[in-house]
Amino acid sequence: MVKTKIDFGTEIEENDVNCPPDPERIVEGLRDTGYNFNTAIADIIDNSIAANASKVNIIINMDPAGIITVYIADNGTGMDQKGLINAMTYGSKVRADLGSLGKFGLGLKTASTAFCRSLSVASRGEDGVVRKAQWDLDYVAQKHEWKLKMMEPSRDETDILDETAEGGTGTLVIWEKVDRLLKSYSNFGNAKNALKRKISDLQFHVGMVYQRFLDHDDKRANNVDIQINGVKIDAWDPFAVSESLTEKLADEEIDVDMPDGSSPSFTLRAYLLPNKDSFSTPKAAKEARLGNDMQGFYVYRENRLIHYGDWLDLFTKESHGALLRVEFSFDHQLDDAFNVDIKKSRILPAEEILDYIKGSFIPAPRRAAAERYRHGTAQQVCKNAEKRDAHAESNRNIDEKAQSVESAKITVTKPDEATIENQNGTFTHKITIISNPKPGQVRVIPKPTLEYGQLWEPCIADGKHAVQINQSHPYYQKIYAPILAQNVMVTGMDALLWALAEAEHKTYNEQIKEQYEEMRIAVSRILKTLVADLPDPEEDEDDE
Repeated sequence: MVKTKIDFGTEIEENDVNCPPDPERIVEGLRDTGYNFNTAIADIIDNSIAANASKVNIIINMDPAGIITVYIADNGTGMDQKGLINAMTYGSKVRADLGSLGKFGLGLKTASTAFCRSLSVASRGEDGVVRKAQWDLDYVAQKHEWKLKMMEPSRDETDILDETAEGGTGTLVIWEKVDRLLKSYSNFGNAKNALKRKISDLQFHVGMVYQRFLDHDDKRANNVDIQINGVKIDAWDPFAVSESLTEKLADEEIDVDMPDGSSPSFTLRAYLLPNKDSFSTPKAAKEARLGNDMQGFYVYRENRLIHYGDWLDLFTKESHGALLRVEFSFDHQLDDAFNVDIKKSRILPAEEILDYIKGSFIPAPRRAAAERYRHGTAQQVCKNAEKRDAHAESNRNIDEKAQSVESAKITVTKPDEATIENQNGTFTHKITIISNPKPGQVRVIPKPTLEYGQLWEPCIADGKHAVQINQSHPYYQKIYAPILAQNVMVTGMDALLWALAEAEHKTYNEQIKEQYEEMRIAVSRILKTLVADLPDPEEDEDDE
């Protein structure tokens, strides 16, 4: 059990002074709270879900003059005039449901005005009346007061609301004077394409953040259907649990002792995704978005994703962790313990919790992820080598010159045995015999793996002196793989390993045969250590 305590200090002023903030400075300053477009829209969807909406419809329009308008409609409970004014107040009253996705009473205003200068909300409550309120930042600056406009909704706005609310309760959020969504474009076509990319990115983000709400088979959250510009958003599962080769490596529920005496818990689950080639289909592998950008913790507050794609500063991202994703789920009772920020996009767990994760929970999953990554990388390198026929030139070069340097005569006597005649005498030798090697592979034979992790091992292929090379060895992965297309370098390295194998044949005797094997194993281990910090091979673009 992880324990943490949070102490809250209090300070009492004896001579209080009423000191209201400057309206224009505040509303302009709150435009820069750090929202991006995706997190801003998500903050408004949070309000819809908090209002028990089952449908959310987002429309993002740009007219021929380049003017953008954003509408977010839902069929939630809606608001009467008192509720509407409270929702539009900066620092609105705390919701009755502390588990609501809305938290600070600022998100609707700060998320919206981060991108627009005019925010309107039209809502129909139980009385059936549609009411509209508007914050216009230019009007606030002009009046130099916190002047919230109460207005009549337009016919178009009511129609948009009713498309989703179907005449019942619901709310419509409207962004006008959108000045911070796109940079300035002189060409309308370029602006339109830029907006299209923004919308596409938003569609994925919403599918990821609200996965548990969008997936009607997931019983952890209420069902919600979301559309963006007419496209129904599907849930995106970062853990690819539908894939048969996805592994759940760890699953823990951890209690936290809070200052008020309660002990709420959070959940940690580590998932190891398959390598790209091990997914059920190429489409499934592409949709999983494997790679460094998506590894790490996926943090859920009240079933809503609030943070993802890093290791909470416990580790840096590296290729070996690309297949590891960790679910971190908690509810509102742990908001203070995790220091949830205003955008609900960051957490900062107490040191005791981070220490437990780093020291006890995550080491085993990280080792498993590194092992699977190495195996998958080895398979990819093997494919690239075979596709390029990377060792063909080495085989031709060595085969042409071999007889001039071979001084041992080797005769195959059994499927795994040969007689060696060299300067030390005649000996019976257990050795790998390859009877039907691949065409052109009679001197240098790449293998997916070798016993004891050796980088190379002498063998006989089609009666000829040959060497096997271990493609899963880190030396092959990190030194060979980047140069497989460079014949001269590959030929030079292959020649070195073949020469080491041939030197064994030339000097072989019964007394030193075991020392040769120990020497290969020792050298292979040393090389593994020496190349450990070198970059991993990048995936071949031809295989995308």
